[in-house]
Amino acid sequence: MEKLVEQVWDYTKHAKFYSYRPNYAPKSIDMLVC
Repeated sequence: MEKLVEQVWDYTKHAKFYSYRPNYAPKSIDMLVC
């Protein structure tokens, strides 16, 4: 399901969330935002 999340999350638009940690899981970021 990670790939599905990757397609939904645009890394370029949300770069500010993981600019300090490129390997940060988009799924985890979604939890933090919500």
